[in-house]
Amino acid sequence: METLRVGIKYCGNCNPQMNGPALVQVLRDNMPDTLFLPYDDPRRDVLLVVSSCPVDCATRPQVPGPEVSVAGFSVNRVSCGEDELPGAVMRALESFRPSRPGNNEPAVGAE
Repeated sequence: METLRVGIKYCGNCNPQMNGPALVQVLRDNMPDTLFLPYDDPRRDVLLVVSSCPVDCATRPQVPGPEVSVAGFSVNRVSCGEDELPGAVMRALESFRPSRPGNNEPAVGAE
Protein backbone atom coordinates (compact mmCIF):
# COMPACT_ATOMS: atom_id res chain seq x y z
CA MET A 1 0.00 0.00 0.00
CA GLU A 2 1.30 3.44 -0.95
CA THR A 3 1.95 5.86 1.92
CA LEU A 4 -0.61 8.64 2.29
CA ARG A 5 0.99 11.97 3.25
CA VAL A 6 -1.35 14.26 5.20
CA GLY A 7 -0.45 17.88 5.95
CA ILE A 8 -2.14 19.13 9.12
CA LYS A 9 -3.33 22.69 9.79
CA TYR A 10 -4.97 23.50 13.14
CA CYS A 11 -7.18 26.42 14.14
CA GLY A 12 -6.25 28.66 17.07
CA ASN A 13 -8.39 26.54 19.45
CA CYS A 14 -10.17 29.61 20.87
CA ASN A 15 -13.59 27.92 21.32
CA PRO A 16 -12.94 24.17 21.35
CA GLN A 17 -15.93 21.87 21.17
CA MET A 18 -13.71 18.92 20.30
CA ASN A 19 -10.05 18.17 20.89
CA GLY A 20 -8.28 18.55 17.53
CA PRO A 21 -4.88 17.19 18.61
CA ALA A 22 -6.60 14.17 20.23
CA LEU A 23 -8.49 13.52 16.98
CA VAL A 24 -5.24 13.60 15.02
CA GLN A 25 -3.69 11.17 17.52
CA VAL A 26 -6.57 8.74 16.92
CA LEU A 27 -5.92 9.07 13.19
CA ARG A 28 -2.20 8.41 13.72
CA ASP A 29 -2.98 5.33 15.81
CA ASN A 30 -5.46 3.91 13.28
CA MET A 31 -4.03 4.81 9.88
CA PRO A 32 -1.02 2.63 9.09
CA ASP A 33 1.00 3.67 6.08
CA THR A 34 0.09 7.31 6.70
CA LEU A 35 2.61 10.06 7.31
CA PHE A 36 1.36 13.17 9.12
CA LEU A 37 3.28 16.30 8.17
CA PRO A 38 3.20 20.06 8.73
CA TYR A 39 0.61 21.70 6.48
CA ASP A 40 3.23 23.41 4.32
CA ASP A 41 5.25 20.28 3.54
CA PRO A 42 5.27 20.04 -0.27
CA ARG A 43 5.23 16.20 -0.13
CA ARG A 44 1.64 16.06 1.15
CA ASP A 45 -1.13 14.35 -0.83
CA VAL A 46 -3.97 16.05 1.04
CA LEU A 47 -4.35 18.91 3.53
CA LEU A 48 -6.29 18.19 6.74
CA VAL A 49 -7.67 21.39 8.29
CA VAL A 50 -8.79 20.82 11.89
CA SER A 51 -11.08 23.46 13.41
CA SER A 52 -12.24 22.59 16.91
CA CYS A 53 -15.66 24.22 16.50
CA PRO A 54 -18.26 24.71 13.75
CA VAL A 55 -17.16 28.31 13.07
CA ASP A 56 -14.26 26.81 11.09
CA CYS A 57 -12.08 29.88 11.40
CA ALA A 58 -8.81 28.08 10.62
CA THR A 59 -6.94 29.98 7.96
CA ARG A 60 -6.38 28.07 4.77
CA PRO A 61 -2.82 28.21 3.53
CA GLN A 62 -2.35 29.08 -0.12
CA VAL A 63 -1.20 25.61 -1.13
CA PRO A 64 -2.42 23.59 -4.08
CA GLY A 65 -4.12 20.24 -3.71
CA PRO A 66 -7.11 18.56 -2.09
CA GLU A 67 -8.38 19.40 1.39
CA VAL A 68 -10.36 17.59 4.06
CA SER A 69 -11.97 19.99 6.52
CA VAL A 70 -13.01 19.16 10.09
CA ALA A 71 -15.16 21.80 11.82
CA GLY A 72 -16.36 20.67 15.21
CA PHE A 73 -18.32 17.49 14.57
CA SER A 74 -18.49 17.74 10.78
CA VAL A 75 -16.27 16.58 7.95
CA ASN A 76 -16.40 18.58 4.73
CA ARG A 77 -19.62 20.22 5.97
CA VAL A 78 -21.34 16.88 6.65
CA SER A 79 -22.39 16.55 10.31
CA CYS A 80 -21.55 13.43 12.26
CA GLY A 81 -21.69 12.34 15.86
CA GLU A 82 -18.72 12.64 18.18
CA ASP A 83 -18.11 8.88 18.06
CA GLU A 84 -18.35 8.89 14.25
CA LEU A 85 -15.87 11.73 13.69
CA PRO A 86 -12.60 9.74 13.52
CA GLY A 87 -14.07 7.21 11.08
CA ALA A 88 -15.53 9.94 8.88
CA VAL A 89 -12.17 11.72 8.73
CA MET A 90 -10.33 8.48 7.97
CA ARG A 91 -12.69 7.65 5.09
CA ALA A 92 -12.32 11.15 3.65
CA LEU A 93 -8.51 10.99 3.87
CA GLU A 94 -8.27 7.44 2.49
CA SER A 95 -10.02 8.58 -0.69
CA PHE A 96 -6.80 10.47 -1.52
CA ARG A 97 -4.38 7.57 -0.94
CA PRO A 98 -2.21 7.39 -4.10
CA SER A 99 -2.57 3.63 -4.71
CA ARG A 100 -6.26 3.38 -3.84
CA PRO A 101 -8.16 2.04 -6.86
CA GLY A 102 -10.63 4.63 -8.08
CA ASN A 103 -9.20 7.38 -5.91
CA ASN A 104 -10.40 9.87 -8.50
CA GLU A 105 -13.82 9.42 -6.87
CA PRO A 106 -13.66 11.08 -3.40
CA ALA A 107 -15.49 9.42 -0.55
CA VAL A 108 -18.78 10.95 0.58
CA GLY A 109 -17.93 14.12 2.45
CA ALA A 110 -14.48 14.35 0.82
CA GLU A 111 -15.23 16.92 -1.85
